[in-house]
Amino acid sequence: MNIKSEAFEFSRVLVEDVLVLLNDIDSSKATGIDNIGGRFVKDFAKVIARPITQLCNLSIKTSSFPRSCKIAKVIPLFKKGSKTETKNYRPISLLPLISKIIEKVIHSQTQSYLDKNKILYCYQSGFRSKYSTDSCLSYLCDLISKGFDSGLYTGMMLIDLQKAFDTIDHEILLHKMKFLGFLKKVIDWFKCYLSNRTFKVKINE
Repeated sequence: MNIKSEAFEFSRVLVEDVLVLLNDIDSSKATGIDNIGGRFVKDFAKVIARPITQLCNLSIKTSSFPRSCKIAKVIPLFKKGSKTETKNYRPISLLPLISKIIEKVIHSQTQSYLDKNKILYCYQSGFRSKYSTDSCLSYLCDLISKGFDSGLYTGMMLIDLQKAFDTIDHEILLHKMKFLGFLKKVIDWFKCYLSNRTFKVKINE
């Protein structure tokens, strides 16, 4: 890892890039709190690409994430067992599709910076393009096989965290971003993105 202090800042978003993201949206995507569905977004991509691009750039410029994009519509999905037990339901959070476009723009730029500077562990498989549980297991099996061939004992410690994302400390995450060269205004954007989120639960319409 070879990074300079305060090395990363967001770059201006282009209409062409947003148009690609809009065209890639799944038409069957469920609606968020704004009731704008995937079919509408895809069909009118050329019309709404420019205003959404302006929204993305305004978000970057002001280091803020639109408040209306932080309201989730939660649908409790029944899994199994008794329907009177809340633990038998899995909450599905539906966010406005516009928020997903802004997220993808930010993710793309952030991921490029992380990849360019080799910040992520090279064998990390989770939440990375072209990596999966298959690549993780393949690496693990290869490591164990090499150990056996060398006459070594192999042991593993596995941790399964329930609600794994809820265990992330946002303050620690933001502090790490500063250490990794993110500009203050970029960190402020992520701080706004992570804070003051709300949701509404939808049951039987």
